[in-house]
This record gives sequence, structure tokens and C-alpha cells, in this order.
Amino acid sequence: MLAAFLVVVAIVAYACSPSAGEEGQQNEAGAGGDDTEASPSVPPEEPAEDGNGEEEDAEPTEEPSPTEEPSEDADEEGAEDEDGDPDGDEGSDDEAEIAAPERAEDPCRPQDVVITFDFEEKKGEEQQYPSGVDPSFVVEVVNTGEQTCTVDVGPEELEMVVTSGDDSIYSTAHCREGDTSDERRLEQGRTHRYTIEWDRERSFSDCRDETSAAGSGWYHAELGGTYSEGADDLRFRVG
Repeated sequence: MLAAFLVVVAIVAYACSPSAGEEGQQNEAGAGGDDTEASPSVPPEEPAEDGNGEEEDAEPTEEPSPTEEPSEDADEEGAEDEDGDPDGDEGSDDEAEIAAPERAEDPCRPQDVVITFDFEEKKGEEQQYPSGVDPSFVVEVVNTGEQTCTVDVGPEELEMVVTSGDDSIYSTAHCREGDTSDERRLEQGRTHRYTIEWDRERSFSDCRDETSAAGSGWYHAELGGTYSEGADDLRFRVG
């Protein structure tokens, strides 16, 4: 009986024990479960620390906005400044105000007029006039343009001024009455020539009644006005 009982116990124990395959599957399942529960597949990024042990800002700094491109108007203005404005910067204000003449009665452009200013009787670079002899000057006006046009050579529009140092002595424009214009219609290449004589008397812009003779000494004479650019200044002495 005892032997039979031991045999039965052994059979029951064998039947209840797990097989080798099942034990391996349980071990693998247990290992896989532990790995899955340990941590996510991508661990969260830890904030970096700088040299002082303080956390750096995780967010990226804002990038500077792009520089605004210049407008087309600004480009055009820049190009005009570099190249020069043919109607203003390269010429005088008078040149810009006078359009190219289309008819003979239209005013000539200053760049189309050449004026020479000299002593009537040339006796050297520095003219001298003895007592009793009045200085006299000659003006020549030439139209170099193709179109016939008009030049005003009146005493106000084409003014002659005599100075001595900083002292204004005489002007052909002082105290003129009425219409002082003297318009000359000039064809291309045609010269208008006239003389200006100074009687050695001072003139005043306030038109005072008194007169005053200019003393002996050195003087300068020059032209002023729209068309006077390029004309020489003259130095002379009166005795």
C-alpha cells in the first residue's frame, strides 16, 4: 500500500509542475512587462544648465525682424542724387526757369548766351583813366543756340556794378524810372554790342538828391543778372 501511495503522489506532483516551455514563456513575458513599465520610449528632455547652475530658457530667442527694403521712390531719389538732376543740380536756378525757346520772341536760355565784358579801349589788364576821362566799357552778347530768341540787355536786367573794396560805388540799376527793358532779338551767331560809360559819380539805391563824385583810386566793374555768368570782372584806376 505504501508503495502504491508514493507512486500516486509522484504522479500528481509531476502533473502539477509547469513544463520547461511554459516556464520560459513566463520568464520572457515577465521580462517584457518590466521593460514596458519602466519608462517611455523617448525620455523627456531635461533642461540644460549654464555654467552658473541656472536653467537656460528652453524657448528659442526671438529672431530680429528683417530690415525693411527701400521703396521704389527712395531708389529713384537715390539715383537722381547720384546721377544729378539735369534740370536743377547741374544748372543755375535761372537756367531751370527758362524753357528752350520756340519762337523769336521767347527769351534765350542762359546756357545759349555768351557775354563778354571789357574796356572800350583796351590798354592792358589794368586800365587807368586820367582826370577828366570817364571810364567806358563794352558789352557783347551772342546767341549760340539754333533758335532765334530774345535777350534783355537793359540796365536792370543786365546790371553793371562798380565797387571799391567792400564799398558799392555805382549801379546802372539804381533809380531807374519806367520800363527799363531793352530786348534784343538775336539770331544764331549774331552779336549785339553796346557801351556803358561811367561818369565817376556815386549812385544810391535810395535815390537821394545829393551827388558825390568818386575819388581817385582803384575800382572793379562787373556785370550781374541772368545772362552775366562767365563775364570778366574788370579792374581799373581813375585819377
